[in-house]
Amino acid sequence: MKVDEALKIVYEYTIGDNSILYSLRVGLGLNENNYNTLIEAMKILITEYSNKTEVPKKLALCFVDISNYFYFNEGKYSEEEEEKLEDAIHEISSLAGKLFE
Repeated sequence: MKVDEALKIVYEYTIGDNSILYSLRVGLGLNENNYNTLIEAMKILITEYSNKTEVPKKLALCFVDISNYFYFNEGKYSEEEEEKLEDAIHEISSLAGKLFE
């Protein structure tokens, strides 16, 4: 995957019409394929931007207030599902942290 493609994926799955974070928040669950693609794209961008002092503004926008998406309304997910989703969100948050170190 090239950097331009990775950027498009991150944009689409964080702030686009197919946002994983929005889907989780409204109770639609986690699309595993989209999630895995997002993680792969984020890892490519971490490598690309690790030695640079700046990242594209739109990329930074993708992770502004990301913690707001971590709160699920009660009753949307079982306890087991919530644990799985929390793990997924933790991984996204952790990679975002690495991206902006």
